[in-house]
Amino acid sequence: MTTPEVILEEQGLRDGLQTLKTLIPTEKKLEWVDRLVAAGLRRIQLASFVHPRLVPQMADAEALFQQLRKHQGVVYSALVLNQKGVERAIAAGVEHLAISVSASDTHSQKNTRMTLEEAKADFRQNVQLARAHGIRVRAGIQCAFGCRYEGAIPAERVFDLIKHHLDAGADEIALADSTGMAHPVQMRYLISRALELCGPVPLALHLHNTENKGLANLFAAYEVGVRQFDTAFGGLGGCPFIPGATGNIATEDTVHFFRQMGVETGIDLEQVAAVSREVEAMTHAHLSGALYKIPARVSAP
Repeated sequence: MTTPEVILEEQGLRDGLQTLKTLIPTEKKLEWVDRLVAAGLRRIQLASFVHPRLVPQMADAEALFQQLRKHQGVVYSALVLNQKGVERAIAAGVEHLAISVSASDTHSQKNTRMTLEEAKADFRQNVQLARAHGIRVRAGIQCAFGCRYEGAIPAERVFDLIKHHLDAGADEIALADSTGMAHPVQMRYLISRALELCGPVPLALHLHNTENKGLANLFAAYEVGVRQFDTAFGGLGGCPFIPGATGNIATEDTVHFFRQMGVETGIDLEQVAAVSREVEAMTHAHLSGALYKIPARVSAP
């Protein structure tokens, strides 16, 4: 098998399903995990350890990790927002956590009920707790490219948060265009500086397609050196605390985009598309992706 030139982290089971009202049985989620692994995905975010009253779809986070059929070479991660989430993840045997801080003070308060400064202090404690239990941490910065409440986010604030996360002991850094407000010129500037700050620490990009610029921003980031991107099958996803937020860039669309450029992802588009079509049929949800709807023989280069 050809070694992938870029890494895609599948976020459909967490960022995607959390937006759906139809509750998916744990057994079905586990089946989709196996099928996504078979399709070639080697990083999958399964769930978030948050209060089930706020996000009912994530109520089975413990069960997912405890019943998971692990495959060698695959990273299974979860999202946490606070110390309680970290403690639950530790008890469930999670080995890789995503812990984030929003670059927007307003979004931070709506999403976690903490100011930015409070969230930074809480972040350090959570990273220390996770690492003390042998858990690798991907440190995220939400709303890094803009906020629907505050507008433009100062680049220096993002750079300071990267330094803060690295100093706290992060194993990876992830910048999130949570609102989909980024544009390619901004992307090139921020990513170029972020890569310099990160040095040997991997940098990932989490893109939403709210303003239909997701793949343009992906290409801009790829041109300056990013090789790890978050995607979601069918283009599912969105944050309930961001007005107008829509899904992530679709896994299938991203695989096709890179394939046309001759960049290897190691992922079978049609196998991922089959999962997207099943999700659509089960939930009657509108999936924003394009390629999952097109027969494989048509989407091939």
